[in-house]
Amino acid sequence: MPRPTKQAQRRTPGKTTETSPQDKNQRSKRNTIITALAIGLVIAAVAGIGYYLIYVMPFQRVILKVDDDVIKIDYFLRRVLTNPGGEDIFGTLQSVTNEVIIAQEAPRYGITVTPQDLDAYLRDIAKGESESITDAEYREWYRQRLNASLLSEKRFRELVAVSLQQQQLAKLMAAQVPNTAEQGHLWVILVNSYDEAVKVKQRADNGEVFANLAKELSIDGSTKENGGEVGWLPFDILDSRFASTVAALEIGKASEPLMNDQGSDQKPQNFIIFLVSEKSLDREVLPEHLEVLKAKAFSDWLNEQMSVKKITFHGLGGGGFDSETNAWLTYQVQRLRRGISGKTAEETAAPKGQQP
Repeated sequence: MPRPTKQAQRRTPGKTTETSPQDKNQRSKRNTIITALAIGLVIAAVAGIGYYLIYVMPFQRVILKVDDDVIKIDYFLRRVLTNPGGEDIFGTLQSVTNEVIIAQEAPRYGITVTPQDLDAYLRDIAKGESESITDAEYREWYRQRLNASLLSEKRFRELVAVSLQQQQLAKLMAAQVPNTAEQGHLWVILVNSYDEAVKVKQRADNGEVFANLAKELSIDGSTKENGGEVGWLPFDILDSRFASTVAALEIGKASEPLMNDQGSDQKPQNFIIFLVSEKSLDREVLPEHLEVLKAKAFSDWLNEQMSVKKITFHGLGGGGFDSETNAWLTYQVQRLRRGISGKTAEETAAPKGQQP
């Protein structure tokens, strides 16, 4: 005999099935949990965004761009922290700018640094005055230098490579300096103010002997007793503010007063007057002057590069480098310095590969 089957419960259109109080309670709990999770995720996202905006994003901004190469704030701050000159923001900006230019231009002069060159250079520095250094001693020296740099090993080696490139570029520029140059037999009078300089100029133009005026009025202790005589000097050895003016002087005629020192709290402003008694277009350069010209050749080359490259300094506000950016950077350097002052160099350094 067939078993009776339960008749399927039919739903009448327009009617809903009743939900038990237990089901309602479970559904309410699920909704509460989902809502709490959603709120938690929103709070975490907001906190994460806030942390990124305050503690991450500013340090990833570009502070310097030289042609297509960029320097970010995080790397720049590390360079300021290890700058021997202290918290010198502008000085570090200039140093880093020079380094980028050198790295860009050195290969164009055939100057490259291989890993072997770099290791040999570093090992020579580590050895110092000693005749030799063991591998263990070198590894320890290298570890300490790397930690003290606050840089990743890649960045550290790049920085050392630029130093080596700079030395080779300087030698190349020095080798191109000729042994003869346009020179003048130079005389100077240094006085404390512009008004004094104008009076000296007037007296010289009226026929008074320049050497006598120097002995009477000059405050330059190195030339006063010699009547202001400097001697034969290449015009290019002079400060760029003076070189072209002095080279163009008519023989025996005093120059217009030129500012020699802008002055400071420690040193007053002063002015200088030049006179050229003789000129030579191709006179042999004295050894001491030649060394100065050779050293100056690299800085002249660097200044020339800066004049032709597109160099931009960026600020936090999206515009150029400003006082607000300078103040923020100074604060960050001080904060970071306080953070590492109580740590050893090894504790300060982040794990390899974690630093910019």
